[in-house]
Amino acid sequence: MNAVTGVALRAVTAATPTRVARTADYAYLEPEERRRFQKATGIVERRIVAAGQCASDLCLAAAKAALAHLDWDSASVGALILITQTGDQPVPATSIVLQDKLGLPSTCMAFDINLGCSSYPYGLAVAGSVMRTLGIARGLLLIGDVSSRVCAEHDKSAWPLFGDAGSATALELDENAPPIHLDLCSDGSGREAIIIPGGGLASRQPPVDGRIADATGGDGVPRRADNLVLRGADIFSFAISRVPGSIQRAIASSGREAQDFDFLLLHQANRMINDTIARKLGFAPDRVPTSIEHYGNTSSASIPVTLCANAALFDVPRWVVASGFGVGLSWGSATFQLPAAAVLPCIDTDDVY
Repeated sequence: MNAVTGVALRAVTAATPTRVARTADYAYLEPEERRRFQKATGIVERRIVAAGQCASDLCLAAAKAALAHLDWDSASVGALILITQTGDQPVPATSIVLQDKLGLPSTCMAFDINLGCSSYPYGLAVAGSVMRTLGIARGLLLIGDVSSRVCAEHDKSAWPLFGDAGSATALELDENAPPIHLDLCSDGSGREAIIIPGGGLASRQPPVDGRIADATGGDGVPRRADNLVLRGADIFSFAISRVPGSIQRAIASSGREAQDFDFLLLHQANRMINDTIARKLGFAPDRVPTSIEHYGNTSSASIPVTLCANAALFDVPRWVVASGFGVGLSWGSATFQLPAAAVLPCIDTDDVY
């Protein structure tokens, strides 16, 4: 797979809500179940959006912070790409709403991508390629989800896993930038491992009479058709078998060795998955930053959230290999360099714009 050349990462920001949901307080798990869950997943607490707060609000806060940090004039941004599975509304694309709210020029192209856990490597590929091909000097890659809006609170397999977050990555054309090497994969035969089966206006299971009736899944958990269904065992097997190879291919295409990278950044699915992948690749724990303890699985935004939760590690230039994997099934890996002080600490916000 060809690398994206001549595109540099200038800033990474992330925003999360202030409301904290603690595993110890989750009423649908017994105390011993909570202990086992926390040990296996690593999740102590997560952030949940306030009433009326959307993925766009979190991405907007992150984008404003990135623009302010770089002192970029909004008129200089020529592309805004939003990756989310939880847009503000079915129509129009949420990216176009964000273009207006950020005060970006009408010459700024904007579009949405519906993708989840693999969003960061895919997003770098799409944003970098578009900018390079069309000669767009500056762009914003916004990634975020409010997964709490699509999980049934009583669903022990999903609700205690997911946190809400939004992020922004500022990209700029730079002929001196090191290439972004990529490995991107998909396998739709595994689509039912993580799925929201219905509820969209044009879905196979659309709303009936303005509402969606409760239905019981094969696991005995009552859910609406617009609730997320997660098969954790399937995701574990997929991740530990398919992801290490993707990371190895991305590293090999970069011409570097695993030891040449400062950090391995993994989608924050759960601690057991990530520990297994890191061991297979020979990355020691101190080279694998995490965010899952305090933010949970933040879906599409988990890699930038992990960067920002560990911003102090990026006060000097760093080489990173990152991999996202999950819903789709979709997975991908990317190698890139982050300049000194390009990663900002996470922002807490309940703002609704």
